[in-house]
Amino acid sequence: MTNREKDMLSNIFEKALTGKSIFINRQVLRSDFIPEKLPFREEQINIIGHIFAPILQDSKPSNLLLYGKTGSGKTAVAKYVLSKFDETTKQHNKLISLAYSNARLAGSEYRVLVDLAHSLDMDMPFTGLPISEVLQRIYNNISNNNLKVIFIIDEIDYLAKHAKNSNDDMLYSLTRSSEHLKQGFISLIGISNDLHFKAFLDPRVLSSLNEEEILFPPYTVNQLSNILKERTQKAFSSQTVPLSTINLCAALAGSEHGDARRAIELLRVAGELAERCDDVTVHEKHVKEASMKIDNDRVYQAVKPLPLHEKTVLKAVTSNKQNSTTGDVYNKYQTLTKKIGVEPLTQRRISGLLSELDTQGLINASIINQGRHGRTKKISSVVSDNVINEIFEDDPVAKSLL
Repeated sequence: MTNREKDMLSNIFEKALTGKSIFINRQVLRSDFIPEKLPFREEQINIIGHIFAPILQDSKPSNLLLYGKTGSGKTAVAKYVLSKFDETTKQHNKLISLAYSNARLAGSEYRVLVDLAHSLDMDMPFTGLPISEVLQRIYNNISNNNLKVIFIIDEIDYLAKHAKNSNDDMLYSLTRSSEHLKQGFISLIGISNDLHFKAFLDPRVLSSLNEEEILFPPYTVNQLSNILKERTQKAFSSQTVPLSTINLCAALAGSEHGDARRAIELLRVAGELAERCDDVTVHEKHVKEASMKIDNDRVYQAVKPLPLHEKTVLKAVTSNKQNSTTGDVYNKYQTLTKKIGVEPLTQRRISGLLSELDTQGLINASIINQGRHGRTKKISSVVSDNVINEIFEDDPVAKSLL
């Protein structure tokens, strides 16, 4: 390391140690931060509160499904209500167990159940047991200790699309958990970004799970602006972020389904970019730079962990002409699987994977009405083939698709 590099690092670290920063609390701008108030979601908070109030009288509440686009406040509201509920139960010596799992991050039914078991202070190996055995151990623990459990499954649509068709299907068993419990109960809260994910559910699961639904509408630009103003007051030093910067963050996020998470992330990254440049004000130019940086990072993070078949489907979409049909994409997908020596999935499964890629914002899949010729799905890529190729180059498995 050269002396110049050492001096640069010393300046960076010294600046951090002296506390000279335009931020006063970065945590306020983190995606997992739950504020004391959640503006514009009072109606949803009130409904969820009423649904879960019967637990205080030792009655099992309805299962609940929360729908809405990414960044519409579903997870924040669920965690907010349950944190307040947890405070109340502790004040009145009510033993209620709260469990949370993000299905996409967990990656499998088994890992979701491990999250549930660990929330109940149970020892459970991360691999190796049949799902039926894990479920039975959980049920025995709940029955033996008369536990009342609220289990939040975030991104539940991931399980619905990837669950194996077997007698051990986790969602089916959990929705029928009362049949396995002598006392105690499990009440489910499912959270989904996909308004159509129920099409992937087994009808038996649907009839048991679908008891109460709450739709979260996207935030308007004005609502996002007000949310950002509140966060700015807590996150930044006074007069660091002009109103024009806040409004630009709100406008950019408002054009993408009213995504509050995106708006807050834009503001945070813009602040970090301003600070690195030793600017004392977060300007609009920092927001524009932040938008480009986030988009590039998001695509990489979204594509890199995809299973091989989803990567193959994405490559098929980006390689095809714009506005391809499902059939066009499937033909290209079959060609690619043959090239890498992998057995192709059925066209129905590929249609499901296309819906998932659409939900993640990696492709556009819209239904087009062709009059007397019926309706068809037109598919186009949001990410360029060049960007996909660059990402795949860093993956030894996906690289074989190039």
